[in-house]
Parts: sequence; C-alpha cells; structure tokens
Amino acid sequence: MKKLLTYLFISVSVFILVSCDKPAPTQLIDDTTDEFEVELLNKDLEGEYYSSGADTSGITQDITGITNLISVSGIKITTENRTSIFSLAQAMFFDKSKPIRYSNGRLLAYKTIIPGTIKFNGTEAHIVPYRIRFREGGIPKDTLVGGKYLLYNISYGIPDPFYFEYNSNVSFEFDPFLPGGNISFNILTPHEINGIVSLTGNKSNKNLEANLSWNGMGEKRVFVIIGLLRPGQLQSIPVYKMKTPDDGELKIPNRYLNQLPLDRFEKIVFTFVRSYEAYHENGNNDLLVSSQSIHSIVIDIP
Repeated sequence: MKKLLTYLFISVSVFILVSCDKPAPTQLIDDTTDEFEVELLNKDLEGEYYSSGADTSGITQDITGITNLISVSGIKITTENRTSIFSLAQAMFFDKSKPIRYSNGRLLAYKTIIPGTIKFNGTEAHIVPYRIRFREGGIPKDTLVGGKYLLYNISYGIPDPFYFEYNSNVSFEFDPFLPGGNISFNILTPHEINGIVSLTGNKSNKNLEANLSWNGMGEKRVFVIIGLLRPGQLQSIPVYKMKTPDDGELKIPNRYLNQLPLDRFEKIVFTFVRSYEAYHENGNNDLLVSSQSIHSIVIDIP
C-alpha cells in the first residue's frame, strides 16, 4: 500500500500547476520543426516552482484565474509493470477577496469557500483540507488554502461509491446553503486513454529519447506532461506539457530530455491526458467543468 500511495502522489503532483515565473498560457519552445506544441512548466528545477500536488484535475493553467472548478477523473498509474486504477471527483470554489501571497507579495492562490453541498452521481462529496505545495527560495513549503469537495475510489481502504465511466457522463448536483436555486447537469467524459512509453539511450551518453504511443481516437488533441522525480522524494517536478493530435503516436526529440539535469533525478513520469473542458454559466457563478482520462507511467531513468 505504501508504494501505491507513493506513486499516486507522484502522479497527481503534475495535474494542477503553474510556474513561479508565470509564463504565457502557451509558451512554445520550438514551433518550427515539431508537429506539436510545447509549454515549459518549470524553468528552474532547483529554485522555485508551484504544484498543488494533492489534485488530479488534469488542468495545467493558472488556478488564480479560475473562480469555480468542477473536475472528474479516471486515472491509471503504471509502474514496474503494475497498473493501479482510481476514480476521483472534486470541486473547488475560490474567494477572490482573500488572496494568499508569497513572501515577496506575489499572488500564490486564493482561499477557498464551502458554499453548499455537492453530489457526484448521487453521492455526496466529502469536505477535505486543500493544501498547495510550492518552492520558494529553494525551500519546499506548503499552505492550507481551505476546504474542497472530494470523492475517490481506489483499490485499498474503504472506497467511495464513485466510479468514473469513460465515454459516458457524470451527474453533478449543487445545493447552496444560501437561497439561489440548485444547480444540476451532466458532465461528459472522454474515451479512456492507454499510453505506452519506449525509452532508448541513456542519460550518461546524453542520447535519451522517448517514443510514445496510445490508443488514438482521431478526435481532439491530447496532452503529455513530463515530470522528474528525485531519489527519495515523493513529489515529481513537472517540466513539459506537450499538446499533440490524438493520432496515437509522438516521438519526443532527444533535445527536450537531454537538456535536463537528469543526473539529479531517479525517475521520469509521462502522463497522458485526454480531456474535455467547458464553462457552465449560472448567473454570476461561472463553473469551469473538466473531465479527463489520465494514464501516468513512471519509469527509471536509464
């Protein structure tokens, strides 16, 4: 169970994140020779970064720009030829009047609020502490943002009766504490994604190259997030987010991997994400609704 918890933490550390440098929403590293877009998520792997590692939203945008977030996920984590399966649903509501800042005054996040009760597929979500983790001045830190709504179904303990069904939908219900009317709608879910990673070369010779494949659906694009894990640590550092057609294959040129300080890391994490996102309007309360199929593959760096 400890190993399972470890790799769950490794995987979920990459899903909601922003760089401390606040890069542009799509910062292209090389858009002239590759047939995919690359966003650099963390420029300084030794200095500062911000990763809300307890989340699995599949969203890689600055959460300071989000007012309300509803997210459901079907997650697979593969390590050492073993795949664990999880279903998660969560919701977060941010109070823009209560900012949380770094020591230098820069905005880190906003406090969350609990405005009512929420159900996914008819099951009421728990209210749990929501923490974000960041690195400031080279020192790992974390802070309590508030509470969030959560349901999860995993392969140990007492799971919640929530199951993410692919190519289907999840019902969402919100009953506010204050008068204003209930909200209910269905969340469309994507087809399941199944990834395969083939690494060639090694870090010593600086010729490491990755060939990725998955069950392409020929529909929208998919995202591949690449993260690195230090020896003895549980939280991976996300480095790249690659946006590519959902055609089932992606060759990552070796310049992307070999320019990284791989000698300082033990494992590399490839996360495949097929997602749907949309805004649900309800008066002044815009909800960013996201559903995703996620497959993370954890590999020793050769």
